[in-house]
Amino acid sequence: ATAASASAVALPSPPPPLPAGPPPPLPPERSLTEQLLELEADLQPTSSQIAQKDWVTTTLQPLLEKHSGGRLSMFGSCENGFWMNGSDVDACLIIRRCTQKQSWVTKLNLVKCLVQSHRLGTAEVVAKARVPVAKVNTSDGMELCDISVNNVAALENSCFVRTFAQLDPRVPSLGRFIKHWASRRRINNRSEGTLSTYTLMLQLFYFLQTRGVPVLPRVSDLLTEDCSAARDALLAQASAAPSAASTGSSASSGGGGGVGGGIGAGAAGGSSFARALNAFARGPELDNDTGELRPLPFLSGFEDIVARTPGLVGRNTESLGDLLHGYFELWGREEFAGGRTVYVYDAEREENELGVLVMRCPLTHNNVNPFTPSVWRAIHSEYGRAAYLLRNGRRFAELCQAAEESPAGRGPRMGR
Repeated sequence: ATAASASAVALPSPPPPLPAGPPPPLPPERSLTEQLLELEADLQPTSSQIAQKDWVTTTLQPLLEKHSGGRLSMFGSCENGFWMNGSDVDACLIIRRCTQKQSWVTKLNLVKCLVQSHRLGTAEVVAKARVPVAKVNTSDGMELCDISVNNVAALENSCFVRTFAQLDPRVPSLGRFIKHWASRRRINNRSEGTLSTYTLMLQLFYFLQTRGVPVLPRVSDLLTEDCSAARDALLAQASAAPSAASTGSSASSGGGGGVGGGIGAGAAGGSSFARALNAFARGPELDNDTGELRPLPFLSGFEDIVARTPGLVGRNTESLGDLLHGYFELWGREEFAGGRTVYVYDAEREENELGVLVMRCPLTHNNVNPFTPSVWRAIHSEYGRAAYLLRNGRRFAELCQAAEESPAGRGPRMGR
């Protein structure tokens, strides 16, 4: 009996009763902003990533430039202001008179030989990719960087993205949050048929251009003086020849406003012409004889943009939470479930008959991310889900709960 009494005394006391109800939530936008600020530090590139980039600059770059006759430039997230934890390093060798895919592969094989002969690691040439690359790794298999040749459109795109990122500190923060969400939901992998990072950034830019008080300017307001003069000359030419524009005999010879083809058939009647900077830029991005890149066709300096768009930069004061919530509300709208074509060039959108989102690059006018209708509907449902959760006060971590499968049906998440 004594032992039993001692045993009874030793039992732990029951847990305290739960409170009658949860504590009152913080205002949703404020709560979301606080969550985002807590997360932001975790999304920054790590010290090892920064050291990796420094190694490319101080060790690999001089070696490749010495033996290839070109120059190495970085691009992508490590250069455009949206670098984050887990992002890779992309670099491009710019080499004159190297215009064919087989020539690029030859230069990439040289990269492989140099890396391995100097015992810097290993390299694998992926020759059959849309853009061939040399994947450079450490000796124990850790990825160091991907190198391509004359990928000059990507270089110019990176300069454009960096230009917008510098205009407001909220822009790169929002980009990292959106990319984190899209990666967790398995809709940020173009090789699987889902969203490229460039598409995500263009969606963000369009959203920020179209706020009640815009955060970002239209690209059409940032043309250099040469490009503005070329655009004005094309408009004047179209206005002076309305019959040619309407019949398609001269001004429409570029295929209804394609890049480099001048003004589309409807320009003289007041509708838009090619909504892309390359329609007005002089020459290609790269001079193959000299290996020199052309001047950027848009303003890229902060002070120049502020002077060109007085009263725009810094006027919007919405919180990170307000803006992120608004981003998901916009892209979750039912209108985007069908076909819409979006132009960051002039912050406009229009219906299309494709049943998918078409994001037009403001530089090239290309559709940057073709989708199948079924994949786009699945992606759009993710925007709707995110908007619904935020509308109901759910935490950002719940939005970013890892998805088991890609909407493209390419199998379960790997490396969990």
